Amino acid sequence: MPSRLPPDVLDPRFFDHLGEVPESLFDDCLYWSVELLERYAREWALEIAHRLGLPAALAAASEGGATAGGLAATLDLSPGFVYPVSWVLEQLVALGELDAVGTPGEPEGRRFRRAGEPRAARLEPVREAVLEHAVDNAPFVELLDAAGEAWPRVARGEIRGEDALLSPARIGLWLHYFANDNPVYALNNRLAALAAAHRLPASGTIRVLEVGAGAGSGSIALLEALATGGHLERLAAYRLTEPAGMLRRRAARTIAGRWPGVPLEEGALDMDRPWCPISVDPGSGQEIEPASFDLVFAVNVFHVAVDLGQALGEARAALRPGGRLVLGECLRPFPGQPVAAEMTFLPLEGFREVHTDPALRPHPGFLTPELWLANLERAGFEELEVVPDVRVLREIYPRVAAGAVCGRRPVQSLRET
Repeated sequence: MPSRLPPDVLDPRFFDHLGEVPESLFDDCLYWSVELLERYAREWALEIAHRLGLPAALAAASEGGATAGGLAATLDLSPGFVYPVSWVLEQLVALGELDAVGTPGEPEGRRFRRAGEPRAARLEPVREAVLEHAVDNAPFVELLDAAGEAWPRVARGEIRGEDALLSPARIGLWLHYFANDNPVYALNNRLAALAAAHRLPASGTIRVLEVGAGAGSGSIALLEALATGGHLERLAAYRLTEPAGMLRRRAARTIAGRWPGVPLEEGALDMDRPWCPISVDPGSGQEIEPASFDLVFAVNVFHVAVDLGQALGEARAALRPGGRLVLGECLRPFPGQPVAAEMTFLPLEGFREVHTDPALRPHPGFLTPELWLANLERAGFEELEVVPDVRVLREIYPRVAAGAVCGRRPVQSLRET
């Protein structure tokens, strides 16, 4: 187990800064689940490093060490795998297996050196500890295991990550992971749902557009929050969108079964295409009427937008003046800090192959709170918030990695938009 054990319980000061978020969402059981899963991902990073030959490549490097890009080239890894290699190396720094110089999160500028003879990964004892702590962590563990086994083959270009991890045989793994009984993931859904319910118009009807609903766990969390707040009867439309038809139909069936009165609509919206084009093929799923929704809601979707600025601009255009955007996102607490959940997604081209920008999106995947707020501001949103404010909480607990990023479309005439 870790040489540096975390505190037995979450620092009580953490709860003083939750704002509108109830303390019950961050209990000690969740805290230890996060700690143990982060440790398990680090052990997998060490195992992947051995399977790729990273320790030997680092031993052969110059006295100044090597960069992630240099190591990827030395090992003849796929060109698109430099950022995943950087993730592995940062995890080994966190384990004390490597030393590093330079700014975290900059694969071309940060240099890594071995801190000693590398030990073997301790996967099994940590895996047992995770599941002994809470059997509900099994979906997270199983997906980490599947991703860990796929990493070396994907890194060497022997198989695409999508073929290794998104085949029909794997669909059950993802459904169990993106579920509200998977406690660490469910936090994303519940924080986003809470933030959205608190930011609805005070009166009148409500029109909701959900982007990338998947199998509907975020939808369920949102509708539960709306029911708790007495808002369900105000729903004039709930537009549930998801490009994967099987997942979308599953989500729609679940919602119709639990809330038969919800005015549910379905669509196959692709957030990487224009949402509100002048002309569109009927039934394409892209026919979103501009300025027609009070809430645009999504959980762990926008970080894989190919062009994040364009997707945020489309979301803004879909909102009525004064409407709210609420994005539940896995956040990177500090620049360059690796997050356990990334391990499951980094083999996927769809996660990695996005448009980057040195100032607003310097790397694929999860962004810091500051980068999210900068992107929302650039897209024309105001009243920018992170719920809870991870910028404060991370100083007390550095692995708080979930939050809702919120913005408001300014109230102005349509002629000005």
